[in-house]
Amino acid sequence: MQAELLGVRRHLHKHPETGWKEHETAAYLQQQLKNKGFEYTNGLAGTGFFTEIDGDYPGPTIAWRADMDALPIQDEKTVSYHSQKPGVSHMCGHDVHSTVALGIAELLRQHTEKIHGRIRVFWQPAEETQPSGAPAMIKDGVLRNVRSVFAMHCDPHTESGNISFCNGAETAAFDSFTFFVESSSATHSARPHKGPDCMWISTQIIQHLYHYIGRMFDPLEPSVLSVCQFQGGDALNVIPKKVNFGGTFRTINEGYRQQMRSWLTTLASNMAAQHDVKINVEFGLGAPAVINNEKLYNFARKEVVKTLGKDRFPIRKQSMGGEDFGFYTAETPGLFLRIGTRCNNDTAYPLHSSLFDVDERILAPTCAFGANLLIKHLNEFEEF
Repeated sequence: MQAELLGVRRHLHKHPETGWKEHETAAYLQQQLKNKGFEYTNGLAGTGFFTEIDGDYPGPTIAWRADMDALPIQDEKTVSYHSQKPGVSHMCGHDVHSTVALGIAELLRQHTEKIHGRIRVFWQPAEETQPSGAPAMIKDGVLRNVRSVFAMHCDPHTESGNISFCNGAETAAFDSFTFFVESSSATHSARPHKGPDCMWISTQIIQHLYHYIGRMFDPLEPSVLSVCQFQGGDALNVIPKKVNFGGTFRTINEGYRQQMRSWLTTLASNMAAQHDVKINVEFGLGAPAVINNEKLYNFARKEVVKTLGKDRFPIRKQSMGGEDFGFYTAETPGLFLRIGTRCNNDTAYPLHSSLFDVDERILAPTCAFGANLLIKHLNEFEEF
């Protein structure tokens, strides 16, 4: 399968599309399914779709998810398959995820005599955007009757041939926030006492944000807040009327997530009253943490060790990055696998780097491992 999978991955890499715009991507993947005689259901979350493989024996339904969208990043690699769309590229490996899902579906169909149940393989739009595609896929029924759900992600920090995943929190929940600070008028920098200073007020708020994390949340439960954007002013001698700034808050504790939203809203109100300005705070939709089910973790870890060897399952710390697969694990037991894709300097660049690439030799082996894991799960896994 490797040559065929390589062609699919490179086609997708050359023709990327950002979230909610994956029309050509979906059409191409659906044509690959048609060419192999698969039926599929489309129209989920716009460009999303799925195919199902029924085993020869009755049993539950489980699912494998792939994401399709690319990022608004210029591809700066010097390779024959670099992106042909300026400013858009697959710098997070979703082209690999979509390709592997095709390979898994094909392998499953070749071995229906081993399958006790049904496996739904689905492709999702807009993992990278806010709002993201997972809630819309769930609303459109992709998890209907699904007992458990699986997904993979390329991992350039892990050597090719290795697979890793955490027990419990795999990624953090995250929310974006933006503060809008506005006074009645701009003020000359020589006379700051003549009106509210939105710059100074904004920096005070930012200091409050950074202090809050360390004093209100348990340091043994990872939480991090970062201000990543600050906009205000056009002249060096004018205190601006408006300042906007924002960033993200990440935690593995859902209670902290809700507490932070409430506190930011209260902080905005209190600072506005204290300084006689208008302050509004808006939140992005974010995503909950990806939580790997303990029983699925134990089952899949045994399969990695049995199939690949115990040295192929490196112990890795939980990530504070975000992943909208968390919407799925909030609904049904799930497992998120990290597939090592690094073999040299060219494949060691981090996710979202303009030079990101993968060791393409992992394509067929990953399909084989994924299909085997799904079959074993249906046939051998104990009840939740």
